[in-house]
Amino acid sequence: MAPNSITGLGFLCVVFNLLTMFYFAPDMTAVCPSWAYFSFAIGLFVYQSMDAIDGKQARRTGTSGPLGELFDHGCDALNTTLEVILAANALQLGQSWWSVLSHLVTLGNFYLSTWEEYHTGTLYLSAFSGPVEGIIIIVLLYLITAFAGAQLWLQTIRSILGLAPGVLPFIPDMQLNHFFIAFGAVGLGGNILTAFQHVVKARRDKKQSVGPALAGLVPFVGMSLVAYSWLNASPYIITEHLVPWMLYVGLSFGYTVGLMITAHVTHQPFPLFNISFLPLIFGAVNANLPALGVDRIFGHHQENIYLWSCLAFSAAAYAHFAVNVVNDICDYFDIWCFTIKHPKKSE
Repeated sequence: MAPNSITGLGFLCVVFNLLTMFYFAPDMTAVCPSWAYFSFAIGLFVYQSMDAIDGKQARRTGTSGPLGELFDHGCDALNTTLEVILAANALQLGQSWWSVLSHLVTLGNFYLSTWEEYHTGTLYLSAFSGPVEGIIIIVLLYLITAFAGAQLWLQTIRSILGLAPGVLPFIPDMQLNHFFIAFGAVGLGGNILTAFQHVVKARRDKKQSVGPALAGLVPFVGMSLVAYSWLNASPYIITEHLVPWMLYVGLSFGYTVGLMITAHVTHQPFPLFNISFLPLIFGAVNANLPALGVDRIFGHHQENIYLWSCLAFSAAAYAHFAVNVVNDICDYFDIWCFTIKHPKKSE
């Protein structure tokens, strides 16, 4: 079996999990049956296993190459958003700023790792990394939810520990689901520092300026601020239409990661923009026009339609990019994407 087929099959398990959640909780707020959360754990574990096996299969069949790296990272980037949606439901974060924060933290970690790999040529995995320890924690989260119920995450740390008021006051009276996201945010801070150190060292070893490398962080930071400005001006998106929003941003992020990996394997300049973020900028500008004393170009009802249009546009743009890049690489190396065209000869 071709390595990319293994990766694709693993990713389909996560897609099946997402469809299951949409059936029971289309807005992320309802509680799914226990067996559904158990299936989420199995799906993510299978995906992680397939994600590890595909590399071994590529080396065994002699099919390692840039296409595998691009396909693998592309699936990982998309899976990031899908798992955030699933985990937000399991943690009962619902449609809230906490779900938005969890999405930002997760995408930020992935972006940093890809940015770091572009400039260092190495994919570093820290002592606590998302692809390993992070996924194991999410799998455990799903299993705990399946056995203990999703309402567990709405309890506070102090109530779980049975602490009376005034006892161990340094322990916060914080919901478990909120603590989980705060823990992830702290991890992002550590990863920022580590990635920065690796990139600075790599640039200095090559006698290159650090400034141009740091400019690669501007797109993510800039688009995050633009996204916040839109959500802050149209808070009903968070409470009513967060799922299409997260899918739109996730697809746009996947497109960005695809551009970064393509630039990495082809030794091209770091990509600082992609077309799928144009609707984000326009949506943010429209939502903030009243702050300038100008009426919105379209109101709330039309904004919902516009949001779904953003999702469709991003999906089309990403699909166009992915198909063209995959076809170009396959033509150049005379290979196929999902089957092995030239089997490795036995020695």
